[in-house]
Parts: sequence; structure tokens; C-alpha cells
Amino acid sequence: MIIMSFQNKPMKCVILCAGKGTRLGAENTPKPLYKIKGKPILYYIIKFWKKFTNDFIFVVGYKKEMIIDFVKKLPINAEYVEQKELKGIAHATHLTKYKVTERFIVVLGDCICSGNFIFPKKMENGFGMIKTNDINTIRNSFSVEVENGVAKKLIEKPSEPKTNLCGMGFYFFTKKVFEYISMTSPSKMRNEIEITDVMQKMIDSGEILKPVVLEGRYINITYPEDIKKAKKIIEDENDRID
Repeated sequence: MIIMSFQNKPMKCVILCAGKGTRLGAENTPKPLYKIKGKPILYYIIKFWKKFTNDFIFVVGYKKEMIIDFVKKLPINAEYVEQKELKGIAHATHLTKYKVTERFIVVLGDCICSGNFIFPKKMENGFGMIKTNDINTIRNSFSVEVENGVAKKLIEKPSEPKTNLCGMGFYFFTKKVFEYISMTSPSKMRNEIEITDVMQKMIDSGEILKPVVLEGRYINITYPEDIKKAKKIIEDENDRID
């Protein structure tokens, strides 16, 4: 059972779909349209997040017409925003400022999962998190230090993670996040505004961010070797809801 305490009001789900599928070997296809088990990654993402809402905003870029054509065939309410330059998650999120509801979800267009999210009883802003003993997985994402159920420190791509809590490409925000995106400077790492820096600024300013634990499986699909894991997750989720 999914505990949906975040769902007290209508919300929209933002899916970031502007990237290419180059590292997957799909040179002429947007990454979210790369097919696994005969269907695009984006199909599985939408299928999962429809548990929360039927209202979606797609941040499109590379070959945006292909994304739009695919989405138009689905029984969902869809809006689109174009990200003309790939400047990261925070930038893409900010482009949706005038389209989102007061509470909204942000999902990366290459991250799929199975299972259930367990939300804190009271939460305004938060982020998806999974426990893992795979240090490399944490190193490729961000680590989370938590105290009494509240996030205290987020570290982007930590070289030596201090916890087994790994951040995922799922974020649960209120519109307040837009203030902090505007106040956050680009990082030295990639010269773009890191979403982890935005959330850390929120924490340092007194905002309460809480981890939302996924009891299930997750993968950020980046390389061809990730496809096998993705197939198992898809099969797991289909067994749950089909």
C-alpha cells in the first residue's frame, strides 16, 4: 500500500525529458524513448507516477516532437515546457514555475522504480531515498545525512559516503523551491545549479526537508549494462499492479 500523505491536494508531476540517449547507444532518440521490453522508458515512468496524479508536465528538448507525439497517445493530461539548453535538474524545474500546482513532483526521465514510497506524516518538501550497501550507487548520486527524520546534509556525488542512504531522481516540492533555485549559484563541478545545492540552501535557511523512503527497487538508466536491471524492475512492478 502506498501512503500518500503528500497528496492532500491536487498536484502535477514534472518529468524531465530533454536529454539524449547517447550513452545508451540511441544516437537519434531522446533518452526517455529508449525501448525496454518493447516500450519506452517514459511509458514505465508515467505508469508508475499515475498512482499519484494524472496531470503531467514534460520538460522537453532534444527531438521534442518525438516525446510529444508519444505522450499525445496516452490517457493523461499533459503540458510541455522546452529546455533549450541542458543546464541540469534545477534549471529544468524552474522552467515549470508557472505551470505547477502548489505541491508537485519532479521525476527524471531515465529513472524507473518498483515498490511503494512511504511518506512522513507531515511533509512540505522532500526527496526520494533508498537504502543501499552499494557505495558506487551512492557515489553516482547524492548521499543524505538524516537526524530525527529530517535531512541535515546532502552531498552531491560523495567520494566517501558516510551513510547508506542514497538520493534518487525523485523530488517532492512546494513552490517555495523556486525562491531557492533563484538564490543558488552554479557549482564548480558542472557550472550548473545543482538541485542538491538548492535543497541544502533550503535546509540551511530553516526549511524542513524529509527523505521519502522507497521500499522497492530503483535504477537510473545510464549505460547499456543498466538495461538488465531495468527489466527486472519492470517485471517486479508489473507483478504488483497489472
